[in-house]
Amino acid sequence: MVIAGGSLTQVEGDEIKGWSQFGFTGGLGAIIPFGKDKWGVNIETLFSQKGSFQKKQFDSDSLTNGYRLRLNYFEVPLYLTYTDKDIVSFGLGGYWGRLVSAREQEHSGYQDPYIDTVKFNDNDFGFLVDAKVRIWRHFHVNVRYSQSLSPIRERVFFPNSSSEFSRKQFNQALTLRFVYIFNEGKKGGEQGR
Repeated sequence: MVIAGGSLTQVEGDEIKGWSQFGFTGGLGAIIPFGKDKWGVNIETLFSQKGSFQKKQFDSDSLTNGYRLRLNYFEVPLYLTYTDKDIVSFGLGGYWGRLVSAREQEHSGYQDPYIDTVKFNDNDFGFLVDAKVRIWRHFHVNVRYSQSLSPIRERVFFPNSSSEFSRKQFNQALTLRFVYIFNEGKKGGEQGR
């Protein structure tokens, strides 16, 4: 299958609220059907953009509260799907992601980013929940939620000069994808028409 779409992402533990960072996702995948083609083992290879964003809140030469984080991953999701009436599929599984590049901007670039002090982990392991609907022949619309199970980084925050606290950070992504599946239903004859 060929996959392309976009994600709304956030980082749990970054002290920023909301799904405010948009990212592209796309790649290739394969499905191994079994159980009269109702069940399938799915594996994908994807390029996925994740991160976090907050527009600046103050006009200042140093502390604007503006923040942007862009994390680019090579991802390999592996999950099990069940297809009902050859139209709707539901999936559950996990993924491994390898960090390709990372860029962090603090206070609209007026301060050195925390990534200069503590790097992000190279590997991201997480789970996913997946739903896919056939819209026309081999074309499908796919909605997916995914979240890290292991921290991508631990960050120390300094809200004022007299205190500090640390938070473990995790990727979260809500993704809308378009999927084209080749050779769908060849074994079943009537499927995929």
